[in-house]
Amino acid sequence: MGQPYPEFVARFYDVVYAQVRDGVDNEFYLSRMAAAGGPVLEIGSGTGRLLREALRRGVDAWGIDVNPSMVERCRTQLPPGTRERVSVADAASMGLGRRFALVAAPFRVLSHVADVEEQLRLLDTVHEHLVHGGTFVFDLYVPNLKLLLEGMPETCDFDGEWSPGRRLCRFVSSAPADLARQTNRVRMRFVWDEADGEHRGDWEFEMRFFFRFEIEHLVARSRLRLESLHGDFAGGPLTADSREYVIVCRRAG
Repeated sequence: MGQPYPEFVARFYDVVYAQVRDGVDNEFYLSRMAAAGGPVLEIGSGTGRLLREALRRGVDAWGIDVNPSMVERCRTQLPPGTRERVSVADAASMGLGRRFALVAAPFRVLSHVADVEEQLRLLDTVHEHLVHGGTFVFDLYVPNLKLLLEGMPETCDFDGEWSPGRRLCRFVSSAPADLARQTNRVRMRFVWDEADGEHRGDWEFEMRFFFRFEIEHLVARSRLRLESLHGDFAGGPLTADSREYVIVCRRAG
């Protein structure tokens, strides 16, 4: 599932996403984790952006990620005695030996799964890891049709310090989409200061985009039951201006 994150992406993940993502989805997922009433699994837990805070709030939270560099960085930030709660695993083939009241896949995890059969395996594997009546919550981005056709010119979405006195800039761009495969090719360029001068790193990866009824049919083909599909993290309806799909499913039976 997905492509490995380079070391420099894992290294700067927290500082970048504290600015570009925190405040968008944090409280939505954290409040659901706290109210789950049982163990919680986060798919794509990364460096622990949500997992660390969930544990701090007393949630019985666990995490998996396919990227060893992200898992290792997460473990270094967890208190002793909790580091075994995060592990390297693929959500489409995981066998964790336990079930959860809530499974969450924040920040477009399924966009890193391009193949339909693998998407279905992931949904069915989640089903097997839920208690009866358990909930699966995930989000995806609503495709911008103009950007699909034209691509996105290089834009700086982060310009700040990764360490006192040391600057980091991240630039993001995308090529016109492969409409037949429903994928975007995204490029991220990092430029940062070290003691020995300026360093650079590039990372390119694919993201799968989805449309509303495709999501509904995908869930219908799985063993999960679709409960709701919203257009934002406040529970609003999907509209022409929505930028997020927020999907809630349940294990029925």
